Amino acid sequence: MPDTHRATPAAPGTDGDDFALAAALEAQDDLALAARATPLAPVVERAIAEAGGRIPFARFMELALGHPEHGYYAREGLAWGRDGDYETSPEVHPIFGFLWARQVRECWERLGRPAPFALVEAGAGSGAFAEAVLTWLRQRAPDCFAAARPVLLDGHPRRLAAQRARLQARGLAAEHALLDDWVARGKPLAGVALANEFFDALPVHLVERRGDGWIEWWVERDAGGALRFAEGPLSDPAIAARFEALGVRPGDGCPAEVSLAAPEAIRRLARCFERGYLLAIDYGYAAADLYAPWRRQGTLMAFRAHSPQPDPLASPGLLDLTAHVDLTTLAAAAAAEGWEAAPAVSQAEALTALGLGDALRAAAARAAGDVARFAADRRAAETLTDLAGLGRIRVLALARGAPLEGLRCLLPLPPAPR
Repeated sequence: MPDTHRATPAAPGTDGDDFALAAALEAQDDLALAARATPLAPVVERAIAEAGGRIPFARFMELALGHPEHGYYAREGLAWGRDGDYETSPEVHPIFGFLWARQVRECWERLGRPAPFALVEAGAGSGAFAEAVLTWLRQRAPDCFAAARPVLLDGHPRRLAAQRARLQARGLAAEHALLDDWVARGKPLAGVALANEFFDALPVHLVERRGDGWIEWWVERDAGGALRFAEGPLSDPAIAARFEALGVRPGDGCPAEVSLAAPEAIRRLARCFERGYLLAIDYGYAAADLYAPWRRQGTLMAFRAHSPQPDPLASPGLLDLTAHVDLTTLAAAAAAEGWEAAPAVSQAEALTALGLGDALRAAAARAAGDVARFAADRRAAETLTDLAGLGRIRVLALARGAPLEGLRCLLPLPPAPR
């Protein structure tokens, strides 16, 4: 794990250089102070003090993203898409939600067209995904739309309010609830749960294998008050137990992330359904790939204004933090609740199977009347299926009391023409 401190330059040789250096150091110290002086910074410092001088990175990430007042996702006016820190697939184009709405309709039919039909989104973000799905169902599948009981779940009241306002502006209605409150009710449901880039925002522990043992990277404060990483023992024996259960380990000296929160979250969500489908759409890999010995770097990333940031500890509460999901453990956690998992496919494969090509051909047929719209649709399709970007997101489909075989998003693609 790289040191987060700014290195002090070597002493220069002249008085003029000394003056310039002093000014530069003062300016850098001002910037460093500004980076630390976020509304969340005192909260993090207090958590470190109360814990005896350091906290696991998972605790830092939990505060940085989820603090009810100063966490990243709790911020008032949080922007999404081009104007925010990152752009998820629903913000690229409504076609993403339209295609997944086709899958929702198929799931409803496979379940026997239940009414009511629970349509749940965990971590609903900007509300763009739910808006597109419900808009398509209202226009193209009115019977399914009439049976649907949409539920948008989030961890923050401000996000719920923004999602509610967005849907209401489109004449759409849904139940909006805090995720923890909703899953605590434990009602047996029939329906579909969607989770787009939800699990990759849950807290992770940063660990590293050292020979036959493990170390964990903790967060502490240095003498100047800046946050830094420091190695220590594992904070939870469940971390080592995870690798024992998987039968895989990262390479010696290679950093890796372990989320104890993600499998617990999917277990809690899975328990709410008596029968149905759960579609997790997220950056991730099977454990054998995520923790492969050849993977020399971890997957933790910090973003601001669409740019990767070098220090995930800087500006707590103002950076988006994310790490790839261990899909093997996620599927196993759901399996413990009676769910069956299909092998994950890429988002590019899933969207193509759901009819992206047909949608583009329909758009092309309208191109003469609206060339600009067709160009935007085509660019969006390329972005959503780019295997170097959003297209490499994985889709994990799970089912309980319903068939997985032949599910449309999992259908093999026809061979490319020669």
